[in-house]
Amino acid sequence: MKNLILAAMLFFASLSFMQAQEVDFGLSAGYTSITGRSSSSTSSMVTSASSSGFNVGALADFSISENFHLQPEVNFAIADDVNFLIIPVLAQYYIGDSQFYLQAGPQATFLLEDTMGMLDNFGLDLAFGAGYHINENFFLHAKYSFEITNRLSNDFIDMLESEGQDADSGFDAFTVGVGYKF
Repeated sequence: MKNLILAAMLFFASLSFMQAQEVDFGLSAGYTSITGRSSSSTSSMVTSASSSGFNVGALADFSISENFHLQPEVNFAIADDVNFLIIPVLAQYYIGDSQFYLQAGPQATFLLEDTMGMLDNFGLDLAFGAGYHINENFFLHAKYSFEITNRLSNDFIDMLESEGQDADSGFDAFTVGVGYKF
């Protein structure tokens, strides 16, 4: 819960510190595919499992210059009955005078499920993707994110280390969708 409050404070602080020329707000929705992966020092195998579902969210688009935007978002995603809160803060670069843009930045991901002490609910990701504005209001986007933190809880890691083992676990995600800016 403390991590969720911290992420929300960072999100709203980034909104208040922006000296943007223009701010647009919007909504987005689309398909989500989330892959859980894990590896262990006792095995050379990496295991993974994928699940798919949908996402919905809200965004703010800060126009820093004609070609550079900053877009924080708050998204709810569900994949095979597992709920996530995903908060990316993406820098967007519009290519020339086109409506195409590239985006990249950090992303906080919160697992909204009881993990019985095995996994941390908070993870930090790197996200990157691309998008296209169909017109002034509608846009398409695709994004891939990979987790850079280990999702295993400290207690679980300590238990594994006491048995001479080491392990890593995380979530990667692919999203594609459509959005509308007001």
